[in-house]
Amino acid sequence: MNYELARRSFLTQALSTVVVLPSFTFGLSILTSCNKGGAKAAEEKKPISWKTSIVSDKEPGEPLIVSGTIYAPDGKTAVNGATLFVYQTDATGNYSTTGGNNRNTRIHGQMVTGADGRYEFRTIKPVSYPGRTIPAHIHAYVSAPGFPEYWIDEYLFEGDPFLTENERKKVHRTDGPFSSILTLSRGSDGVLRGVRDIQIERCTNNCVH
Repeated sequence: MNYELARRSFLTQALSTVVVLPSFTFGLSILTSCNKGGAKAAEEKKPISWKTSIVSDKEPGEPLIVSGTIYAPDGKTAVNGATLFVYQTDATGNYSTTGGNNRNTRIHGQMVTGADGRYEFRTIKPVSYPGRTIPAHIHAYVSAPGFPEYWIDEYLFEGDPFLTENERKKVHRTDGPFSSILTLSRGSDGVLRGVRDIQIERCTNNCVH
């Protein structure tokens, strides 16, 4: 008789465990999903910084930091909320695009300026297209409140063997802080650095449609 009571007690506890366990697991699933959703929502709302790194520390090539300030059409007033989008080739001269869309080029990034108009991105010095004589460059697009997105002259580099006089004539600004031809210097950390300020304008033929 004692054996029968013990057996019934065991079965009752076992059934209770079976009923509770799925409910507990389901609860964990809901909590996990909520946490994932919350983290994703927080990530989506994260503001874009004025400073970014568009390559990892393991990216082959010469490390390069490009910085500058985006100014209003007067060339003096810093623009708050200006967006700079850049993309480039890698150390082999290739873009590694996905679907032919420049926005999906492997090495690309975006910055949004603060009240001081500053921007900065860390990358590697691009390489010219394989088998061609076009200077190495970084493509760039700019926009700001009241200024639709448009492309600006590519970032070029002094000393590039393909930067001929004919190529220089294609550039709108070749001297001063607004020059798109960067003179690079190497810091004590071995990283190349270049500066280019941007004077925003209302796009004409170079608007992005």
